[in-house]
Amino acid sequence: MAKIDEGEWRKRLERISQMFADMVGHAEELSQHRCPYRDRHDRCTAHFRCRSQLAQDAADKPALCTHDGSFDYRLAWESDPATYDRAKQRIADAKRGPRRARRRAGDTPGS
Repeated sequence: MAKIDEGEWRKRLERISQMFADMVGHAEELSQHRCPYRDRHDRCTAHFRCRSQLAQDAADKPALCTHDGSFDYRLAWESDPATYDRAKQRIADAKRGPRRARRRAGDTPGS
């Protein structure tokens, strides 16, 4: 087995690192204005409805993405923990409400 030249190995590692750094930098720049669900053919790959989707004529064709890059979509993922906690509390309250009503009416589960 041939011995690996450490200097040559470091040069190659630095070159690969620079290539990845360039790709990451480009992806970071694009992430500031391009919808992450838009593919290279301008089709929407999201599995949910979006106001930027444009349905195709055929039902089996994916929707087109009409996002023009005019908004910063990243805000959709940034969350306020207090807002999240309030939403979770509302959901829990909504689940408890019908249970209480059934108990008051004498319609308890399992009876």
